[in-house]
Amino acid sequence: MKHLKKNIYYSREDFIRHITTITLGRFAYDGSPVSFLEVAAYLNLTSDSLRMRKRDVKVMKSLEDVRICVKKIKGINHFYFLNEEDE
Repeated sequence: MKHLKKNIYYSREDFIRHITTITLGRFAYDGSPVSFLEVAAYLNLTSDSLRMRKRDVKVMKSLEDVRICVKKIKGINHFYFLNEEDE
């Protein structure tokens, strides 16, 4: 796996784009949520490279705009698509 330089994090725009693509693809396939670790593995990065220093409000708002929510399952963040049945 690739390591980004110390104190260098994945860009917000790329993170949002990849999360959206992966989550919607998984939803279309079987509807299950995607874990943060699966996203890191898909991007061939360490999970530390994807982490943000704190919960980024801009990222969360952008994800909510496309109806992607985050929930913790066994201590790991999972991204899932909020469909009409969930509302």
